[in-house]
Amino acid sequence: MASFTKADLIYTGYKDSARPGDNPNVTGKPDDNHLNRSESYEMVYFINTYMKTKNWQQKSTFNKIETYLKKSPHVNKSHDFWRKDLDANFRLN
Repeated sequence: MASFTKADLIYTGYKDSARPGDNPNVTGKPDDNHLNRSESYEMVYFINTYMKTKNWQQKSTFNKIETYLKKSPHVNKSHDFWRKDLDANFRLN
């Protein structure tokens, strides 16, 4: 299973604390929760969880998914949206 940490993120400027009203211990449950792409703990949790479903384990894959998420023009989308978007559009090569 992928078990990367915030030290493995390649983008800088992530917040390491939750915004007011956001619990850092609640990540992606339920699936309609918004994925905050500016918070390190949410990005790490989401990418690790997604990689687990695909049985992917490479750090380069972790970083490619991070880049895909960060460069996407979509805003305020749910965990479910991002999983479906990655399934439909993300390619390792």
